[in-house]
Order: sequence, then structure tokens, then C-alpha cells
Amino acid sequence: MPKILSKKEAVEFLGLDEKTFANYFKNAAEFPCLKRNGGRGRFYFDESMLRKWKEGLVWRTVELDKEDYTLCLDFALAQHFRNYVQSDFGTGRQREFGQKITNWVKGQLGEVAVKKFLKREFDLNIELDFDIRDEIVLQDITGVEDKGKMRTPKIGVGIKSSKPKSAFLVLGENEIKIKERRSDIYIYCRPDIPDDHLLRLTKEEINEAVKNKPHYSKYKDLMPDFVNIPCEVAGWCRYTDLREAKEIPGQEFDGIRFVKESGLLKKSKKDWEELIKQL
Repeated sequence: MPKILSKKEAVEFLGLDEKTFANYFKNAAEFPCLKRNGGRGRFYFDESMLRKWKEGLVWRTVELDKEDYTLCLDFALAQHFRNYVQSDFGTGRQREFGQKITNWVKGQLGEVAVKKFLKREFDLNIELDFDIRDEIVLQDITGVEDKGKMRTPKIGVGIKSSKPKSAFLVLGENEIKIKERRSDIYIYCRPDIPDDHLLRLTKEEINEAVKNKPHYSKYKDLMPDFVNIPCEVAGWCRYTDLREAKEIPGQEFDGIRFVKESGLLKKSKKDWEELIKQL
């Protein structure tokens, strides 16, 4: 007989906070509910199903080290100082420096995670484009190793990143409706980058600058060190699998977006082998 867990027990078993669990369960179809008790809204879960999902999460997760992070930070700073990013998702709002850099670093970390994941699990070498260009780079995977040589991929692949709690792959209308900007395949990543990542990198310099200030003793032992950043390569889908939406749970869009629930992405080893064959 399967071991049945309550929602509270399921949250504890998976080691997730309640908000992330709720997002994954209610909105993203990450793991199924076993049954509903008497129509009273009580959900139960099969422990074996949750264990399988948890093992899959571990398999899909890549550790990104300081070298990976600084590669992405270098790219983000180069983009910032050339005025590449002017506004927030096509609106006139100007993002502040920290948020702008975080968004760029997050996006690049996803790309590096995919590269390391494909090498680790399938011994496949790919190339990413980290050059600074005047034109928009339409595809994120620019080379695939084949018989010891790099060649152009047979399909276009876009790599998108969001926060660990984000239960949807979301793309802008122009990314899909404008054929020249569209990718055939989209890979979704969830890097767990701390919001104080710049502080962690510059901890020694900041300590030196403030060590003689009046409040230093209150926080000197609380300043975090840099640690590896885990990134889940959550899965992939074809652009034709995306659906149009004006909103997702907890968020309304200022126009049309194309979305896919993270739990409905292709993510098994067989799925990834299918993608590799297409590359």
C-alpha cells in the first residue's frame, strides 16, 4: 500500500516552503494530488510520487560556482555600461542598477547551467554566445559538438530563467509572434541566486570600508559569504506548446504573454535525449 501524506507532511517531505509548494502544486502541475477527501478541500499525496519528483529535482539541478557567477556578472556589467538595457520589459520604466544586473546575471546563469547539465548528464558539449553585440542574439545555443567539431544547431534554442518559486515559463508576445525572434525550443531554468549576491562578492571590501563605523558590530558577523548557486534546469517545450495568456495566478500582464506550466515541461532523461537528437 502506498504511504499517504497530508499537505503539511508533503511540504516537510519535499523540504519546500509552503509558498513554493503551493505554486508548484496548484499552478504548475509539478506533482499530482492523490485524492480529495469528501469534497472538503483536503488534498493527499502519494509519498512515492513525491520521492520520484524530488529525485528528479536533484538530477536536474546544477551547482554554479564563483567562476560561473563572475562570467555572468562580467557579461551583465558589460551590457549595463553600454546602455543595452534601457527599460523594463518593453515599458518606459527604468530599472535600478541592482535589479538590472540581477536580471542579467540570472539569465546568463541559466545558460551556463544548461551547458553544464548537458555535459554532466549526456556528455554533450555546446557553445553559448557571451559576446557583446549590437544586434539581438536570437538563439542561446550557438554551437553543438558533433564528431569532435562544433557545428551550428539544427534548431533554435532559447534559454529562459526565473526565480525558484516561479511556476510558469513566460515569454513576451514579440518573442513568439515575430518569426525572426522566435526559437523552436525553449528551456526553462530556475537559478536560486540570492538577492544580496553583489554583497557576497564584495564582502571583504565592504568590511574594510565600514569597519570603523558606529553600527558595524551589529552586522559584521551576519554578512554572508559567497556560496555556490543551485540552478534547476526545469525542462523544455516547443514554442507550439505555449499558450496565450493575459494573466497567471498571482500576476496580471500588460498585454499578451505565452506561457507554460513548469510541471508540464518535458524533463525526463528520455525527453532530454529527444531534444539532443534535434540539436
